[in-house]
Amino acid sequence: MKCKVVSVVGLIGSGKTTLSRELAQALGALWLSEPDEKEDRNPFLADYYADPTRWAFSLQIHMLGMRLRQQLHAQWHAMNGEGHAVLDSSYWQDTAFARLQLKGGMMTEREFGTYSSIYHAMTAGVLLPSVCVRVLASPEVCERRVAKRMEQETGRKCEEAISLDYLRGLEQEIDHMVSVLRGMGVQVLDVAWDVDRDTPELRQQAVEALASRITALNPPDLFLDMHRRAIL
Repeated sequence: MKCKVVSVVGLIGSGKTTLSRELAQALGALWLSEPDEKEDRNPFLADYYADPTRWAFSLQIHMLGMRLRQQLHAQWHAMNGEGHAVLDSSYWQDTAFARLQLKGGMMTEREFGTYSSIYHAMTAGVLLPSVCVRVLASPEVCERRVAKRMEQETGRKCEEAISLDYLRGLEQEIDHMVSVLRGMGVQVLDVAWDVDRDTPELRQQAVEALASRITALNPPDLFLDMHRRAIL
């Protein structure tokens, strides 16, 4: 399969949404954006930030289903030779959020067990991504960016509940998720994104360099290897 499925992962506020969109443009690829509060694609998000313990399980199950649909869309787009596909976040990163909910006490062991069983049943039809782009930005930088975009976008006010400790915990879970993918043969590209690239020229230069790296990669053999996929 010459066409690649690229999963872009990173912290909230790391810049992965903008990077993934610009990367898709540079690759001439299908772009699938994060299911967020826009167009009611994540109807539980505001409720979750207001009362995490009550809504964490509902949020994670909803997001898992949405991300599965996107992952299947992306892999079939690539497998049918229609071109590359770039995912803002991924089916795999959802496990990082779920594990953090459990550790933080927002999900019970029973709820996490149910989430895990649903996740594994769904995963039977999912292939690993061809490439995982890890957007590296520190929790401190991400906290600053989240605060800035809350000032600029009124629809983001619910994000004021995102704490530095939450971002630090999420970073640990994403590290775990990425290390598992790497161990299963997924090609992981670490991209430093702590520095704000304020001009179009700087952003274009960085994105085109990343697109060139991805284009040059030889994807793994999908026939068997890409079916090693459990993370939870």
